[in-house]
Amino acid sequence: MAYFAVVTADGGVPIFQQSTGEIKSKLPFATVGALNGIHMYSRLQDAELKRAITPEEKILWREYHKRLVLILITKNDSFHDCHMSNLLDNMFAAIAMIIGFDLILKQGEVMRLQKALTNCSCLINYFLEQIDLEKGNIGDLTRTTDCMLAPETHILMECLTKFLHVADSLYGCLLIKGKVIVASKEWWTLTSQEKVLLCAYVNCLPKVLSRESVIFLPTSSPHSTNRLVTLHLLRDVEVCVLCSAEPPLSVLEDEAPKVWRECFDVLKVIANLHPRNIPSTFQFDENIQSLLLINTETNQSVCSFIPLKPDPSESSETTKVPNLQEQQEAIRTLYKLVIGTYFKNKNPNMDPKLRADNTCPIFDYGEIEFKNSEPQEFYMSLKENKCYVLQQSNFHLYIVFNAKIPTFALRPISHKTLKLLTEKRLFPQT
Repeated sequence: MAYFAVVTADGGVPIFQQSTGEIKSKLPFATVGALNGIHMYSRLQDAELKRAITPEEKILWREYHKRLVLILITKNDSFHDCHMSNLLDNMFAAIAMIIGFDLILKQGEVMRLQKALTNCSCLINYFLEQIDLEKGNIGDLTRTTDCMLAPETHILMECLTKFLHVADSLYGCLLIKGKVIVASKEWWTLTSQEKVLLCAYVNCLPKVLSRESVIFLPTSSPHSTNRLVTLHLLRDVEVCVLCSAEPPLSVLEDEAPKVWRECFDVLKVIANLHPRNIPSTFQFDENIQSLLLINTETNQSVCSFIPLKPDPSESSETTKVPNLQEQQEAIRTLYKLVIGTYFKNKNPNMDPKLRADNTCPIFDYGEIEFKNSEPQEFYMSLKENKCYVLQQSNFHLYIVFNAKIPTFALRPISHKTLKLLTEKRLFPQT
């Protein structure tokens, strides 16, 4: 359940509302006005109202450029506020990407701004849902680029280079199931948040054979438009290019099959890696249900869900095999539990103008005091499963095991898995 509203900071005029889950309709005008009035009153009293908590809900207010106030209501999940703050920052950046800073900051354009915000509903809903039931992406939460690790991607890189030459562009990437397989060097120079926004935008739009959209890059080019072209090559396989007005979309549609034809078989093989997203040559411990690996140096991540089969020696009534959605929820819950509570919430090179004026501290240990030391490993044992988190050098690893694994085996298996995944450079080259 989540409810999201945008109101003007000076007049408190509601200009956008979005809801998911149990909230089926818009909140009454009086309710939105009361929520904004509380925030405005505290500001007039030289105080900052950042959040309110009830036993059931949590409410956050974040103000941007003294122009917009974003209000978010969700269930009180007891996780750290940094996740909700990051979510609001993402949604403001999404608004800036689609309608541009000039319209956001322009005074006296409330009706125009309200109309433009309707174009943001698809992407905002994507962030509100916070879970992609089909593709298992997690970049919206970790603020890293979702990747699929695959060997022998040089042929794909060669085809991408040829296609970018046809498109007269330097910025492009290949997405499979919404995850980056290969991308140009210039694409990787975009900020981490911009890459997350672009991938999320492509993922949330209805699937068509080809599309061109006009967007802004909130950090790289906040005041000038860019043309985003996406072409569907195969099922769940898309090539994305940032280019100028030329060449026309019809030319790119004609050239795409010619350029990519030679690697269609490779694309089909790589697409079949989902939901594991890691080559089958990497043999993991049989007790691992899902894992998340984050490369903090390149701000890339891979989320792997290991297809599980029931144990024939046990009855189906006593053993329950988690489905893909349950595996996604488990790994996301583990990340949200650990980050902000035990480990630092590190925002990679965040653009100050995309962060709230009344932001929460970048990191708050809450009720846990570690003083000058920082934890590097964490484990948890539950009835349904066991979890282990390992931070080592530039890599962070989050693993969800089944409940059968002995607790003493969690640490050695986690270290072995991290070594296995980092021995070879499988992340797309930046």
